[in-house]
Amino acid sequence: MKEPEEEDQGIIDKIKEYVKVRKELTILNVADKTSQIFANLITDSIVILFITVAFLFGSIGLSLYLCEAMGNSYSGFLIVAGFYLLIGLIIYAIKDKYLDKLIINGVIKKFFKDRNEGIYDSTAGPGPKPVVIE
Repeated sequence: MKEPEEEDQGIIDKIKEYVKVRKELTILNVADKTSQIFANLITDSIVILFITVAFLFGSIGLSLYLCEAMGNSYSGFLIVAGFYLLIGLIIYAIKDKYLDKLIINGVIKKFFKDRNEGIYDSTAGPGPKPVVIE
């Protein structure tokens, strides 16, 4: 039979090894999550850039078409600018009630996607529920 001191030392060694493994796992999880966020940031930025360029050229094309249809060189641009101003005011009016919560919930779901895999679909069983801001 082992001495109590030897058993205590074995337990202490196992605890030290456990702490070391947990530390390594945490570092790897942080590195994985950081790289995922960085990759998503870059790819989302590229997509937003191309959508913005397409939107810009579409707006210019629509403005030029309206200028030609109206018969003067400025009315199409004013109409398109007024339309965007109206959309901007509507978005500003609803942002606190709808958009902020939608964006926050989307970021939370994306950040904890691997942790909560399968929780968001209706077929998921019991388990932790995602945080949703209402």
